[in-house]
Amino acid sequence: MKKILAKLLEVFLNILYFFFKLNKTRNRVAFISRQSETPSLDFRYLIDELKTDYPQYDVVVLCKMIPAGLGGKIKYLGEMLRQMKALATSRVVVIDGYCILVSMLRHKKDLKVIQIWHALGAFKRFGKSILDKEGGKSSAMAQAFKMHNNYDFIASSGDKCVPHFAEAFGQPEKKFIPIGIPRMDYLTNDAENARIRAEILKAYPELDNGKKNILYVPTFRDNEADTEELRAATQELVNQVNYSDFNLIVKHHVVDTNLEEIYVDSRMNLTTGQSFTGTDFMAVADYCITDYSSILYEALLKNLPVYIYCFDSDKYIDERGFYIDFWLDIPALYSKHAKGICEFISQDKRADAQKESAFKADYVNKKFESITAEYGKLIDELIQGTYDNRYNYKL
Repeated sequence: MKKILAKLLEVFLNILYFFFKLNKTRNRVAFISRQSETPSLDFRYLIDELKTDYPQYDVVVLCKMIPAGLGGKIKYLGEMLRQMKALATSRVVVIDGYCILVSMLRHKKDLKVIQIWHALGAFKRFGKSILDKEGGKSSAMAQAFKMHNNYDFIASSGDKCVPHFAEAFGQPEKKFIPIGIPRMDYLTNDAENARIRAEILKAYPELDNGKKNILYVPTFRDNEADTEELRAATQELVNQVNYSDFNLIVKHHVVDTNLEEIYVDSRMNLTTGQSFTGTDFMAVADYCITDYSSILYEALLKNLPVYIYCFDSDKYIDERGFYIDFWLDIPALYSKHAKGICEFISQDKRADAQKESAFKADYVNKKFESITAEYGKLIDELIQGTYDNRYNYKL
């Protein structure tokens, strides 16, 4: 029944889209996302690049999360109409996640779609890699909704990510452009780092107290039981930190609460807010603790030592799975207990430098001084019809 409904939806959407396609195609670049209500860091960098160096192109930005509840989903239909118009009138569309209209609609032949996935690196299995598995979609529904179809280019932060992402998207490797993603410019920009550091210290001056800052950025958990276990483990970490020498920043995943918690003088001294991302806090961090989040790639790109607090690894790894060997490949120090993590940090221990360097070369390799500028060139050439495939992955 669901497959039949999906087919009927596809037919209906394409009939409606037919009338949108009667509109003239413009020299327009559309950015579409349902990951957040505001443009992502990658989107912001690209939008600024286009407006600065290619002002002749019209830029449309549509960022809207699908609301919870039937009423919210009905209201989202208006957003889908706006997306249809953008798809029908643009020459290039950039997305950062699965977009039902991109995948299900029959587009004009001259439309080019660039997928810049919202997670850096290839880490946890997702998409078509986990169909019919825990946390994944059913293969029948993925086929019915044409999941991850109609991509012309798929961004990758490194060559070794390509085979994994090709599996996740069900797309050939030749469609990938392993030249990095725009936020890698942000992560390696000293001026940007100084700017965001100043903003953080203005909001949280207590972090500028001469102590070193520990950043804990756990990934989200799929159910309440796992979330409760995360809360208990976080509290254990909060209790174990030596606040005579360190401050602790806990930044929860945006899917959970998006809250940041700042502990300075003691575990009882708590300040909360929602002003910065986990990536932002790396500007003031000296150490990064995570678990199964791809944010570890960002930490390594910023040369922060990484620690894996894997208190629920037995269950999490079995249920989800990874593209790389979780225990052997990652250049990090591991512990299932907060005490072990804090001891590593107190002793200023970190993973082997050569292992860190080799891992970054494989998975977050910044090949250009400005990755964003290269995407600007790509978009310009796609609109002009002069792109020569030089960025595409070659076996």
